[in-house]
Amino acid sequence: MTLSPEARVLRGFAVDFLTSHDPSAVDWVMDPGYRLSIGGHLFDGRDREYLPATAAQLDQFPGLTVTVHDTILGRDGVAMRFTEHGASMRDDGRIAAWRGITLFRLTEERLAHGWAEEDYFARKRQLKSGAADPVSPPALAPWDGPVLAADAATEAVVRSWLPTVLGAPETEGVLMGDPALAALVAPKRVEVSHLFTAGARAAAHLVYHGTYRGGFADVDESLAGEPVALRLAAMIDVAGGAVTRAQVSGDRLGLHRQLLTLQRERFR
Repeated sequence: MTLSPEARVLRGFAVDFLTSHDPSAVDWVMDPGYRLSIGGHLFDGRDREYLPATAAQLDQFPGLTVTVHDTILGRDGVAMRFTEHGASMRDDGRIAAWRGITLFRLTEERLAHGWAEEDYFARKRQLKSGAADPVSPPALAPWDGPVLAADAATEAVVRSWLPTVLGAPETEGVLMGDPALAALVAPKRVEVSHLFTAGARAAAHLVYHGTYRGGFADVDESLAGEPVALRLAAMIDVAGGAVTRAQVSGDRLGLHRQLLTLQRERFR
């Protein structure tokens, strides 16, 4: 039995390219026009913008490893929940493990556009403190699941549920340490950047527009109520016409930087 093209390209991204530190793998993993949307930034073009940025991270973490905890394999896209971990040469060899979710649109069996959110806020904390977070167990067979077609009923359930994601009991934050995502933002509206379904599962990238609730120790309490945007990536399970589980990663570092910039402007 051979891997499906969808599983092969996702494994190629996580294992052949990132964990193996082999830039030549992108020739068959990514379309030349590949774009990555992450943390409010767009890396436009595989060779022009994406590869130089990724090479810089691989230089900083020369032993970087990607551990995959969950995958979605669909005809319209693929997604994975993962932890990146390794020792930073810029931080005296201190070790960090940071979690994230990424989803991709495919073109001719290659990655064409990626949307991701990784918990760089936790990475920054670990590299400063020298205390690394644990890595959860890997998925037992992340590349062997069936490739499922899109499902309109799943999409309808997910889209109607997404405005509640931050406070929903089904939501599991893909992060370590405080503050929790729900504690940071009171959402007012949600903008869906991308969403695909595969049977009873879905993956989505979102921008939550709302107001700051508080939660960051170094952000003045007077900034509570200020308008902010929090970017999220999610892998969602549906059963019986309802969402039963949502794994959610968020750009806490980007939100933190928004608020620190506002704080400097207000109190200078």
